[in-house]
Amino acid sequence: MNPVQIVRIVALAVAVIGAFVAIPEAALIMAIIGLILGGMAVDADRRTDFLVLALALAAVSSAAGPIPLVGEYVSDIMANASSILNAGALAVIIMAIKDRLTE
Repeated sequence: MNPVQIVRIVALAVAVIGAFVAIPEAALIMAIIGLILGGMAVDADRRTDFLVLALALAAVSSAAGPIPLVGEYVSDIMANASSILNAGALAVIIMAIKDRLTE
């Protein structure tokens, strides 16, 4: 198992666990995981895909809210995943700027 897979598993675990349990400093933890994920897991060829995924997830993360019993939890999980991906998108954007400046 490589480090990128471990970071992805940790990101998923934090997103899911954070939907059911209050995690102290959850926003900071998700931001750090997202920055690491965006910096390690996204290569130059997949940057656009990652940014589109981050935008789409942010747009639809609360869509499951009206579903009885599970909607609130699904929406919380998607909102947590969106927070992680948004931090990753920030890392991707910073890397793209760095690449353009160092060409």
